[in-house]
Amino acid sequence: MRRSGMADDLAPEEVRALRIDVPSQLPNIRVILEETKDARNVGSVARAIKGMGISELWLVNPLCDWRNSQEARQLASNSRDVLAAAREVTTLDEAVGDVHLLVGTTHRRRERRMAQPVTMREAAAEIARTAIDHRVALYFGREDFGISNASLSRCHLAASIPMAVRNPSLNLAQAVQIAVYEVFIACAGERSPVSYRLATDQDRRALLHRLQLLLRMVEFEPLNDDWDTIRVPLERVLGRTRLESRDVAVMTMLCHDLEEFLKRKGIVPRE
Repeated sequence: MRRSGMADDLAPEEVRALRIDVPSQLPNIRVILEETKDARNVGSVARAIKGMGISELWLVNPLCDWRNSQEARQLASNSRDVLAAAREVTTLDEAVGDVHLLVGTTHRRRERRMAQPVTMREAAAEIARTAIDHRVALYFGREDFGISNASLSRCHLAASIPMAVRNPSLNLAQAVQIAVYEVFIACAGERSPVSYRLATDQDRRALLHRLQLLLRMVEFEPLNDDWDTIRVPLERVLGRTRLESRDVAVMTMLCHDLEEFLKRKGIVPRE
């Protein structure tokens, strides 16, 4: 027999104090956790994102046995379906290959050459707009030091949650909860979609590879023979410009023609 006084016995629309139509773009949004050390955080994040209508959780090279963690399952509570469906991959490339907008999160100021973060609320507005017809990923790093500068340089946006004091910082699950709440609220508002088709991360990575190949063919020598000194700035440029798929196609065609010209001149890529 139904106990009308108990919230657990009520339908979802009867329980919540505020009723809201679930935004349509949420299936296009995924949350990525990189090298998570504590399985409890994985369970807590699963619960946080499900409550905001997001079901895609990707784990890049996790440093914990989250699949066999009883604590992770307990903290996931009624979100164990999201936890069970989480995808584990080895590299960030695997998690973002089909992503059109990658938003990295940070709680600390970076080097001057890095793009400075916007507030999570500002980033959420761009996520909501883009996710209408593109895939978006919200990316969180390790609990102890977050996302590396090299990985953050791949992101289109760096987002941060403003706080009144420097310390204590938010833990991972708290940060995810605030971020996905901002995204949920932004998605619930009226947004105009992006008017052009964006390139995926995989497209941009392929273009970056072609550019580096050309540089090797013309015997470009990076500082101290460290190719990261040129790769990272190129990634930053390709990320910031929000390339359209047709832009990448044109630039890839130019790279191909230049490669063929150099080959006809007897110039081949160096190993």
